[in-house]
Amino acid sequence: MQTPVVLVWLDCVAGDLFVEMYKKGYLENLVEIFEEGFFVENAVSCFPTVSEAAEGGIISGFFSGETNMVGERYFSRKQQRIKHYKFNARAEKDFNPKLRRKTLDAIIENSVAMGRIIHISEEVVDLIATRYEREGSLKIVERRIEIASKIAAEKKPNMLFFTISADYISHVYGRRSNMVKRFIKRFDELFPYLIEALDEAYGNGNYLLFVFSDHGSANVSKHLDLPAFLSEEGFNPAIPDLLIERRETNSAALSNGRRIGLLYFAHPEYGWRRRPGYKVLRNYPGKGDLLKLLVQEEGIEQAFARKDRRSVVVVSREGEGIIEYDSRSDKYRYRVVSGSDPLNYEIESRWMSEEEWLKATYDKEYPDAVVQIYNIFKTENCGDIVLNAASGWDFWEPWDIPYPELKASHGGLSRDEMVTFILAKGPKIRKSEIGYSRLIDIFATIAACYNMREIAADSHATERMLKQ
Repeated sequence: MQTPVVLVWLDCVAGDLFVEMYKKGYLENLVEIFEEGFFVENAVSCFPTVSEAAEGGIISGFFSGETNMVGERYFSRKQQRIKHYKFNARAEKDFNPKLRRKTLDAIIENSVAMGRIIHISEEVVDLIATRYEREGSLKIVERRIEIASKIAAEKKPNMLFFTISADYISHVYGRRSNMVKRFIKRFDELFPYLIEALDEAYGNGNYLLFVFSDHGSANVSKHLDLPAFLSEEGFNPAIPDLLIERRETNSAALSNGRRIGLLYFAHPEYGWRRRPGYKVLRNYPGKGDLLKLLVQEEGIEQAFARKDRRSVVVVSREGEGIIEYDSRSDKYRYRVVSGSDPLNYEIESRWMSEEEWLKATYDKEYPDAVVQIYNIFKTENCGDIVLNAASGWDFWEPWDIPYPELKASHGGLSRDEMVTFILAKGPKIRKSEIGYSRLIDIFATIAACYNMREIAADSHATERMLKQ
């Protein structure tokens, strides 16, 4: 008999705030419920720190460049238009077809989802919850738990995967605002009702339960309009608020979560039929070095570009580094090639495994950046240049969601955005607290419980939560 799985996704809840409230005893119900469970204090999310990348990683164990989930929108070179999952594209169609038979949905038959982006399982659409989310109402917590409890009671799915979103309130009120604290506290107050329903449906202790956030957010007060910047530099960018084909364009600039920038450029000679290579990006006709041009802007902290099949460059105003990958040893090296370290790592330059890089950087300003920056360039959907916003800045565009005031954004590489948490309990889950993991390790744990360790072995996910 399959062990049921329940995944509760708290969208855009700041990891440091949740951990602080949990460890100080402000979340009494969660502390009691997970007393015999597993707690990860620093669970590193997927870059870019947007829901699409996190969901793709959790259901497959792979990073965004391998799942093709680089955000809610990207620029299609073939169609010469912006593709947006809320309007003219579907995430499940773009999700890497080679991974579809290796996802949680494929491993666990009979799954029901609510609030997911990649619609592979049966989807329950709750318009009332959607309205609450768009209004920034805390009623969304009670509504989601109520409907999830009904689904468990009536359908008894083998996997129940649902989101409760604090995205709007985090953006508008701030990442550690009283409103977000009230959201977390309300979730703690109502969580026992979900547990009661799950126990009734599956039996006490007979199901795997995970609670986590997909990403955090960073405080912002200043905004850089990337399409306007490209226009000022003499480019003709695609208009991001019009999802139409525009053959005369020679560039596109998009933000996802508003703190990552994806920039696409037509080849000076072959147009959109060919990507401009690294040498072209560093010496674009009439523009010069695009990476150095971009990082001179106050709102941009770093620019990343693929140099060749085995290396990616990292450029800031103060210096330049290079990330290298060796396929034979499956190890990465990061070294500074000029100026000061763009990632401020102060780590000895040597070849290290993914696990070693995670351990060495999970508490740094840019956690897991070496591994994840390298891997984002594996997808055609990625921009030619990827930008990370500077502290206090984002790439919010004037046409975008009309927030009353935007106090926090996400998508970028900062610790505030990248580090979240995981709570887990159930059969075979050990009682433990660990300092760090990746969010995608949830995939490896579930795969192991379903005797599918070989699938996780091919991914980046590591099993850390089960009893030995």
